[in-house]
Amino acid sequence: MNLLDRVILALSPQRAAAREKARTIAMHYRAARLGHRNDGIRPSGSDADLASRDRRRISFYVRDMIRNAPFASRVQQVICGHVVGDGIIPKVQVSKGLRDEVRDRIRDRGLELIEDHLDTTDIDRHGLLNFYGLQAVAMNTVVEAGEVLIRRHRPTNSGLAIPLQIEVLEPDYIDDSRWGRSPDGNEIREGIEYDADNSRVAYWLFTQHPGGEWRPGTSPYISERVPADEIIHIFRVDRPDQTRGVSWFTPIAEKLLNLDDSEDAHLMRQKIAACFAAFHHTGADGKPRPELGKMLEPGVIMQIADDEDLTFSDPPEVGDFDVFQKGVLRSVAMGAGITYEALTGDLSGVNFSSARIGRLEMDRNVSRWQWTMMVPMFLQPFGKWFIEAWAEVEQDEAFQLMVWEDRKAVRLTWVPPHRILVDPAREFSALREAVRSGFQSRQGVVRQLGVDPERLLQEQVQDKEEADKLQLPFDSDPRADVSRKNATFDDKDSNDE
Repeated sequence: MNLLDRVILALSPQRAAAREKARTIAMHYRAARLGHRNDGIRPSGSDADLASRDRRRISFYVRDMIRNAPFASRVQQVICGHVVGDGIIPKVQVSKGLRDEVRDRIRDRGLELIEDHLDTTDIDRHGLLNFYGLQAVAMNTVVEAGEVLIRRHRPTNSGLAIPLQIEVLEPDYIDDSRWGRSPDGNEIREGIEYDADNSRVAYWLFTQHPGGEWRPGTSPYISERVPADEIIHIFRVDRPDQTRGVSWFTPIAEKLLNLDDSEDAHLMRQKIAACFAAFHHTGADGKPRPELGKMLEPGVIMQIADDEDLTFSDPPEVGDFDVFQKGVLRSVAMGAGITYEALTGDLSGVNFSSARIGRLEMDRNVSRWQWTMMVPMFLQPFGKWFIEAWAEVEQDEAFQLMVWEDRKAVRLTWVPPHRILVDPAREFSALREAVRSGFQSRQGVVRQLGVDPERLLQEQVQDKEEADKLQLPFDSDPRADVSRKNATFDDKDSNDE
């Protein structure tokens, strides 16, 4: 009932009842009146950014939960472990318009730079992690805070293979107190600057983390303008026109917090139930027997006088907490987009079919997070930074011509981490049949397993050459299987003759 309804109710209850009756008749959908009896629902017409304006406070709560609640930490570990794992691997792809030897030379040089720069801590601004470790930190931050920033640095005279380093920044660095117009006439909303076409042109970032200790001679609340082409902003887009992210724990935070409190309460209940207290009622002389307190222990039968009495406390029973806990954890797993088994490690009652069905749904979510967020929002823009830094130091004329005339001639493509198989024997058999029947390509299956097909072929060639050189036969060599089949056919032909 709105303000007008209340006024009409005070002046004319009959008129107010008629209005309510007409409104009820007009509402053919029960969902239009969900909030009528449930105060937990807040109908709102706000856009994506206004609805998520509390993102900073939510991230503060979530960080505390991850630090202190085991299942909250586990949610983050599972999502990051499946989306990033050991790392989403880069692969150099060169346009087919060149001669094979030129393409091979450029591809080999790119692979060398990946191994020398991205596979080492040279890529990290702070020199702590390689590129795959930085991917994991970025993904953890996205899950926890809803978004993360990647800032590019271009060090010179640093002895690096290419002039490129990146820094992972929490969204706390965004000075969201900045609103209004810039001197250029651009609009600034929540610390992000937009031009007339609503394209991002700059970010206003604090010079240091606002929640850290002040460095001498500085203030944590000074922000500077950083061009947008120096920043990669990663977040999951859930609604149209969304410009910032919100923590992935938002729909499950309350349940996780209540579960953690319930576990503490259950533990305390068990402690109380374990307290076995005895009350000694003294005899007529009123003198206690101190030996009772020293000798009373489990299994002991005490002798007391006829005029004495000994009673015991009745502690509360410890109820069945497992059913309640499993129900809450199933809801948490569903809200996070993962399986209950992955969240808890509880595999009781799970067989191959049920485990595979559960994993299929989770794998769809993981694939969606990889190919609609991490790859297009983080890795593809980073790939352009990598190619630009490579072009600054590369002396190969063919490479220079390709990069500066066609930005897509040389680029990085990405291979997700290998997918852990539920039952390798069955799944490998199914994949082999899919390739043999033509429903899948061999390269597609190899990528599905998280392996770069080109690297796999190179390693197979190297294995074959080394085995031939040392004259070592292996059952894994398909040539041996072909030789055995040919020998069988030759024997059969001889017998027929």
